This record gives sequence, structure tokens and C-alpha cells, in this order.
Amino acid sequence: MHKADSCSGISKSSGEDAGKFYVDIANGLHAMAQPLTILRASMEVLNLPPSAGIDQKRYLEISAVQLERTCNLFTRVQDLVTARYVEAQQMRYELWEVIAPLIQDQKARMHASGAGIAVASQGPWEPVVGDAQRTEQAVAAVLQISAEVAERGDVIEVSGASRNGFLEVTIENTRRNPKNISSSARLNLALAEENILSQQGRYEFTREPFRVSLALPIEALERGRGEISFHRCETNALH
Repeated sequence: MHKADSCSGISKSSGEDAGKFYVDIANGLHAMAQPLTILRASMEVLNLPPSAGIDQKRYLEISAVQLERTCNLFTRVQDLVTARYVEAQQMRYELWEVIAPLIQDQKARMHASGAGIAVASQGPWEPVVGDAQRTEQAVAAVLQISAEVAERGDVIEVSGASRNGFLEVTIENTRRNPKNISSSARLNLALAEENILSQQGRYEFTREPFRVSLALPIEALERGRGEISFHRCETNALH
């Protein structure tokens, strides 16, 4: 059995688009539930008297880690709302200059896990028009997720190509099907999507094999998010 992709290039209606956004927000809040639960349990242990024989230093360290995790998730939810409701900049910039440092940083972090990153088509590419900061945030999120779902021996391939007035960057696992995607990773995917769409770009995600395509306009487009078409891929099993 293998997976086949079903993609549509038709714009979502405003109601469907808004509904998905609320689901993404709810997923982000759900992701915060686990670290908050662990943090609450740790704080309860810290309230026990010394006679209980608990290693309170260990639970204090656990609390600090979970607090940091919660803050990071909260920031991502805030960023998701910002990408949705605050208008993106429209400036010409070099996409390769934005993502090349991100690729190098992620490559260094993945080295210990036995996975790697390969650049199939290295820049410089054509300049794009949009918000460089939002693009950086989107690409960083996708690279992080691709590393999380990769296993030893996997290779994450990054490529770029101009197609129909857009510069399309693809990040995919070329070796095998990935691990399960956590709720935190799904929040990152939603943030990446919202950041790209806010720039009048196009976004495509395929679960198996893991593949994300981020396309940004080469020329300035008229404002109006509802008029922008994009692809959203779902996976269906074929027997």
C-alpha cells in the first residue's frame, strides 16, 4: 500500500479558510496542554516538605524546561495570529540569502542524529517580493519539523525553481516515510502556511513522503488574500 496525493489549486472560501485557522489555533492551545500539565505536577511536588525525600532540584529543572516550552508555544500562537491579521510587507529580497543560513544551522544540528540536508539547486535565485522576516520564520519552522520527523540515514533535500511567476522552494525527505507529526509540529506547519499565504504566496504540504512547497511571487501582486489560489495536499491510501 502506498500513498497518493490529491491536490487542488482552487482558492478556499472565506468560511472554510477561517474555519481552518480556528482549528490551527485550537491545535496550538492543545499543544500547550502537555507542558502545562507537567509544570503543574512539578510545582505540586515542589510544595512537598523536605521530609518527603524528593529531589526538588530535579523538579525545579523540569519546571524551567516546561515553562520555556510553554512560552515558545505561546509565542508561536501569537505569531500565527499576527501572520493572519497584520499585513505583510511587500519588498523585493533575495530568498537564498534568507534561507541559506537556516539550512547551515539545521545541518549542524542534524549531524548528531545521523540525518542530513542536501541542497539540490543552490542559489542565488530570482528575487521575490514579500516579507523576508515571515519567510525566514516559515522556512525555519519547516526545516525544524523535517528534522524532527527524520530518522538516521534520512536526507532532507532543499530545492528552488521558478514556475509561473513564483519562486518555489521545496523541502522534502527523499528517503522514507517520516515519524508521526506532533501537535507542536502541526502548529509550526500552520504558522509556516499562514506566513507564506500572507505574502500572497502558495503553500503545499504532503504527509507521506514528507514534503513542503513554499512559493513566493517574483513580481508584486495586487492585495487581496481571498483572491490568491494555493494548493493544499491531502494523502489518501491506495490499495
